[in-house]
Amino acid sequence: MSPAGRLAPWARPAEIIERATQDELLQIRNDLMTVYREVSADGPELFPLRYARATPRRPRRAKVPRGAVPVPAAKPEVPVLILPDGPARASVLPYDVLRRSLAARGVDVLMMEHRGVGFSRLDTTGRDLPARAMTLREVIGDVLAVLDHAGAERAALVGTGYGAYIAQAVAVLHPERVHSLVLDSPLSSSVDEQIAQRRLRELYWDGTEPTTSSTAKVLRRLAEEGRVDVSRAGPVVLAVHEHGGPDAVRDLVDLLAVGRGDLTWTSVRQVLNQGWLQSTPFVIEHDLVARILHTELGSGSHADGGPLDPLILTGEEARAVPPFAGEQLDLHALAPAITAPTLVVSGTHDLVSPPEISRDLAARIPGATLLEIPRAGHSMLDTRSRILQIAARWSACDMAQHLPAHADRLAALPASATDLALSRGLQLALAAERWSPWRLRLESARADRERATLERAQVDPRSHRGRRNGSGREDPV
Repeated sequence: MSPAGRLAPWARPAEIIERATQDELLQIRNDLMTVYREVSADGPELFPLRYARATPRRPRRAKVPRGAVPVPAAKPEVPVLILPDGPARASVLPYDVLRRSLAARGVDVLMMEHRGVGFSRLDTTGRDLPARAMTLREVIGDVLAVLDHAGAERAALVGTGYGAYIAQAVAVLHPERVHSLVLDSPLSSSVDEQIAQRRLRELYWDGTEPTTSSTAKVLRRLAEEGRVDVSRAGPVVLAVHEHGGPDAVRDLVDLLAVGRGDLTWTSVRQVLNQGWLQSTPFVIEHDLVARILHTELGSGSHADGGPLDPLILTGEEARAVPPFAGEQLDLHALAPAITAPTLVVSGTHDLVSPPEISRDLAARIPGATLLEIPRAGHSMLDTRSRILQIAARWSACDMAQHLPAHADRLAALPASATDLALSRGLQLALAAERWSPWRLRLESARADRERATLERAQVDPRSHRGRRNGSGREDPV
């Protein structure tokens, strides 16, 4: 049987074709390296762990515009190993441009695929990696194996979210391999999601924040009137906030209050509920690594089903794997043992890993530097890649401690193309619901129909019984 024939049952025909052509893709790419790793410590089986490497070219000598962030004069003497968020996020295909950009500026860039994802999903026989392969212990070993295979005694580790968790673990357990750390929107404990849960509610439910208290008040009223299912509204509010900020959440809630905005709200909710968001081959693949995310990291374990619970979907996903039994590494207690120069990066609008998590982590790591980017959200790697590139270069050049002085200049850099497209799409959707004449006509016609139905019902209560609309269902009274 071919490798494609052994795929998980959720695989669709397009995915089967992509898996079947994996070897061809590997032959085309000249930046993809392979190191054979143990599937698990319990047996001799191996699997090909892939990582991408972009070797440095002669840095371009471009004139630095006035007001731009200055370029470090020193050349990095160690490679940069970037660990993306996840553990479901692939690293090879989604971040080609980022690696080439850093290499063009003299940086030797490594990016490891997370085991169970992308080009590191299959074993040597073409089967999916087994559940016993999905452990944090093995992932930490993967990082060391990549450094060994790349001939790097030490590297500047740059981790985002879950990648920051792995970077911290390597820095604690193998400090001799870490030149410096950049921890972007870091995950440091299973209780981080409780902090994020509480922060979202403070902003958009409790109304304790002056800047969003009016939005919270309207949202509570909509919930009382039954116009918003507040038990499942958390992921929608979080997504709108991450890609549009508090202003977008306010605009959407205000539209809902005047009888519009349902299309945008429903669209965001439906997108979040789609399984393809977590099963896009070579980009993000959640099924195999769910065991790490939920069982070892505790993701979704604090879902409570209360108002605006942002963990409701994650909590439902966690039911498919063994329950969370506690963390193997207490990074809060181990953080003082980190000796590598550390830069902790956070966006002030981040509600996935709120700034207070980064502040606490920076206070725990001796000598760590905190860089807060105004108006930025979660994951500089995915939403503000230029900021992450600068942080990686400065960290490799032992200059990261000077970056907080340039926070405003960094915030002015343009967002990544994907995030910009999502933000503009959200803005267009809100504008269309606010100003579209077709929307006004549809709303007016629906109101006229409902008023006529009510008038008929008041004249003869039996007149509406059995009356059906064009869709074959009875019109509501």
